[in-house]
Amino acid sequence: MLITIRRWLYKTHLLPVFSLPVPVIVVGNITVGGTGKTPLVIALCDWLKTQGYRPGVISRGYRGQINQVHVVSNEDGPFLVGDEPLLVFKKAQVPVAIGKNRYQAGVELLKKHPEINILLSDDGLQHYALQRDLEILVVDGQRGLGNNYLLPAGPLREPQSRISTVDAVVVNGSNERYLSQIQPQFNMTLHPEVWINIKNPHIHQPINAFSGERCIAMCAIGNPQRFLNTLASLGIVPLETRIFEDHYHYQENDFKEWLNEKILMTEKDGIKCHLFAPEDAWMLKISAQLNEQFYQWLAMKLTHLREKNGF
Repeated sequence: MLITIRRWLYKTHLLPVFSLPVPVIVVGNITVGGTGKTPLVIALCDWLKTQGYRPGVISRGYRGQINQVHVVSNEDGPFLVGDEPLLVFKKAQVPVAIGKNRYQAGVELLKKHPEINILLSDDGLQHYALQRDLEILVVDGQRGLGNNYLLPAGPLREPQSRISTVDAVVVNGSNERYLSQIQPQFNMTLHPEVWINIKNPHIHQPINAFSGERCIAMCAIGNPQRFLNTLASLGIVPLETRIFEDHYHYQENDFKEWLNEKILMTEKDGIKCHLFAPEDAWMLKISAQLNEQFYQWLAMKLTHLREKNGF
């Protein structure tokens, strides 16, 4: 009830809503845990650049050490700015700013990068103080909406009815429908591309290089089972699996038991271990794959925004 009232207060502008001078696309979820938002944000940045846009990204920077608004730079590490913002910065090659106040993060990013003409918010669906032009909801196709209960009884941050208010739903890894047939819904798959050596990122191995080999799997992501399923699809059955809480800050001691073993991680994990990972530690590069219908829908929406708001 309180969640619904809060959203209504922002919708009616009884609580202040702040607008930025460029279109804002929020990519978020209504469940706790990983759904695939960050890979989608990276894919959107790549596509927008092919369309002539100059995107930037704002994020909370969860579990980072900086509390104020900060524009990410090449000198920043994952423990300073958060693992997901750094991953977006490095993979998408776009300006990124972090801050609990997404509006202020957007203001600072546009001040330092005035060339930006569209912003993506990685998460922030519930950050109603920021005016948004499009909302894309990401649903984990494996876990869905859980038991459909709100926190703490279930995984939902907002009621299931919130789904009907977003512009589109992207389901990661399933064909199950979460809305009526009239609501735009698209499917996304996370495609494994190559293994990258964590200590020496210029060294790559093909995706099937470790099939059937002895290895240790380590991950600290919202849905670790998805990573383990991906390994299984590649013919990899880990000798042992170490699962940490999402956004865990790895330390050198985490590897001391397996210095002579092959260690496999996600990119989100690997970027946090570059300075102390063993020589035979690898991270799996993935990309979010969406069909052409999704990008046609997005192109149509952006055209409408330009015509309506003069962006």
